[in-house]
Amino acid sequence: MKRIVWPICMLIWLLALTHAAPAQTRERDPLTDAEVDQMREAADYPNKRLELMVRFIKERMAMIGILRSDPPSPTRPKQIHDYLQDLIALLDETDDNIDMYASHHSDMRKGLKLLIEADSEWQLNLRQLKEQSPPDELQQYAFVLSNTVDTVADSGKNARETLEEQNKLAAEKKLNKDYSERKD
Repeated sequence: MKRIVWPICMLIWLLALTHAAPAQTRERDPLTDAEVDQMREAADYPNKRLELMVRFIKERMAMIGILRSDPPSPTRPKQIHDYLQDLIALLDETDDNIDMYASHHSDMRKGLKLLIEADSEWQLNLRQLKEQSPPDELQQYAFVLSNTVDTVADSGKNARETLEEQNKLAAEKKLNKDYSERKD
């Protein structure tokens, strides 16, 4: 009986190993090394950090616009797909930052206002991308585009709700002007 169990255990172990390997592959980082450095330097400054995130997202949106204005190419749909995935990752990171700073009652009203203003622009850009993309290209990134549209809407809603909470806390004088003043 032991002779049968050993090969089965090895087979199960090998199957588990081969299925785990793809999960360990690293996704591409939506931020450049220079952008990561800027984010790191702004860690104690919520408004600056949100300002940076808005700028990075606008840059990715602009790159999609540039790609759309270029002549069609076989790589364009993949590039647009990748930028859309970057947008989702950056918006998720922005929301994580908002949640973290809000939990410490850090004043980020200025950054939230920038994000809310940009939200409308991003929604328009994504709607235009959907409406103006050639159908054969659109089918290659339609799913991620739909996810991006939802993420932008959710992020804007989160920013508006947080700004409302921040305004209430500011009226009660319960906001920390400096993140380093937080009470952990």
